[in-house]
Amino acid sequence: MTPLLVYLAKVVICSGILYGYYHLALRNNRFHQWNRYYLLLCTVLSLVVPLLRIPLPFTGTGGGETIYVYTSQVVTLREQVLTPSRTSLVASINWSTWLYAGVLLALLLRIAGGYWKIFRLVRGSRVEFLKPYWLVLSEKITAPFSFFRYIFWNSRFSAETSEGRQILRHEMVHLQERHSVDKFFMELVTAVCWINPFFHLIKRELSMIHEFIADRKAVVNGDVTEYAQSILQMALQSRHSFSMANSFSHQPIKRRILMLTQSRHLRFSYLRRLLILPLAVFIFCSLAFVANEEGLDFSTAAGKEQQQPAIVEVSPQAGAAAATPVTPNGRDTVGYAVKQTVVVGYQRPAPPPPPRPAAANAQMRPDTTGNEIFTFVEIPPTFIGGEAALAKYLNQSISYPKEATEKGISGTVFVSFVVSAMGEINHVKTVGKPRGGGLEEEAVRVVKAMPNWTPGKQNGRKVAVQFNLPIRFVMTEVKKDAPPPGKTSSGIYRTAELMPSFAGGEAALARYLSSNLRYPAAARNGKIQGNVLASFVVKEDGSVDRVMVISQQLGGGLEEEAMRVIKKMPKWEPAMDKGKAVPAEVQVPIAFRLQ
Repeated sequence: MTPLLVYLAKVVICSGILYGYYHLALRNNRFHQWNRYYLLLCTVLSLVVPLLRIPLPFTGTGGGETIYVYTSQVVTLREQVLTPSRTSLVASINWSTWLYAGVLLALLLRIAGGYWKIFRLVRGSRVEFLKPYWLVLSEKITAPFSFFRYIFWNSRFSAETSEGRQILRHEMVHLQERHSVDKFFMELVTAVCWINPFFHLIKRELSMIHEFIADRKAVVNGDVTEYAQSILQMALQSRHSFSMANSFSHQPIKRRILMLTQSRHLRFSYLRRLLILPLAVFIFCSLAFVANEEGLDFSTAAGKEQQQPAIVEVSPQAGAAAATPVTPNGRDTVGYAVKQTVVVGYQRPAPPPPPRPAAANAQMRPDTTGNEIFTFVEIPPTFIGGEAALAKYLNQSISYPKEATEKGISGTVFVSFVVSAMGEINHVKTVGKPRGGGLEEEAVRVVKAMPNWTPGKQNGRKVAVQFNLPIRFVMTEVKKDAPPPGKTSSGIYRTAELMPSFAGGEAALARYLSSNLRYPAAARNGKIQGNVLASFVVKEDGSVDRVMVISQQLGGGLEEEAMRVIKKMPKWEPAMDKGKAVPAEVQVPIAFRLQ
């Protein structure tokens, strides 16, 4: 589903709930001004609230104990889709978008045509200025109506009679209350969101409320029966009216007369109006707030692809976990070189790095059968051949599902499984938000078919250990006559035959970052946390240059701390292309977390 359809669906749901409450609790009651502002406000809320995305921190289970689960590097599977280099605008937009735009254009033209007719009527009629309004006199006007600062009146109908004075007072109320502004707003809303039936119902109800307000003020100290007869007479004489104008003969006449003559006071009137507050809060919280469960979602500069490699935790409680070596995965050969994520945790000032987890620190939980499943052990399980072999197996075994390719579905699938004491793969399942298109099924199929692992060990014995494996499915459009990605105009390589590498490998890079990064005091005191994505250039001699942060600014000194540590890095192994060293861009994501 496209973002436009998702937004429209949320708008329909929001406006439907709010209009439903109005229809059940507020409609046909005498607090007309309240109903008027309620309908306008619920229209605005229905349009705005679905656009809001207020992140909520993901608190997990809420327990005080930290549970560690071994997580492998993200394996990225790219599906290259060949597209012609020159596609017309018509071909790039689907038919539903064209249909929606066509109806929108027709409705906007209808509105413009209505205003043009009113403008022509003003130009072709006698206009008199009677402060604070303009009186338009013409025999073409069958029934009086108002439009912004204009009152349209039949020149043969006298305004000096009792009936004429009541009708004139009615139209004056429309001018004073600025009802034409409400109508213009709702005309635009129903044109833009023409697919939403509730906006059309709101527009109709709002027009009725305008008439209720004007009718009640026009008959103050007057004869209600005579005024009702005037309404009926004008309704019979009126041939047509403009939808964007306030017509005295506005239908349905029965509701207007009933509203004039009824004298009952609804029970619990104030309670009915106040109950809308919890309903509005519920809608706002349901649509505006989103749980931020993906702690490794990095915001990159426009046009740059996001990467999520392995995780290294630095925690005063559990210590610096050994970095999982990140190796090229075979298919992921296009794009920036992005290293593993370093999560910097803080609990007390400048804690010394604790030793490797001991046997006493091992964590485990029972499964449904009562067997022990460890989540943190002395020696974690490994794929036979290491991370390079695991990445090779997954890239050779996983196929991009056809349904996902046809629908353009991509994303990261998190597969959770247990490596038994015998090295077998059990309890395979996906966790997190489902992507659809067969991505989950394909990931589970390949993980279940994996060969046995080397099991984890605790206290010298083999034990079952839980393991998480993130698999990213990415679709990349490749134009038939487009040149392969190379380097920027400034001579910086984005891809090369051999990308830069830290001296000692990924594990050494993780150790360097873990031992040098410090949580800034300003961020700690302000409880600021989040993800920082740093970009830099490894020059031909291996030195680091052009260090910058390309993710959204978090503040609290997090960006400055990340740049400080990167700038003081030792020399890297430079990128190599066609047998010579070349400058290349590298990105390092760093996640700062308060524990």
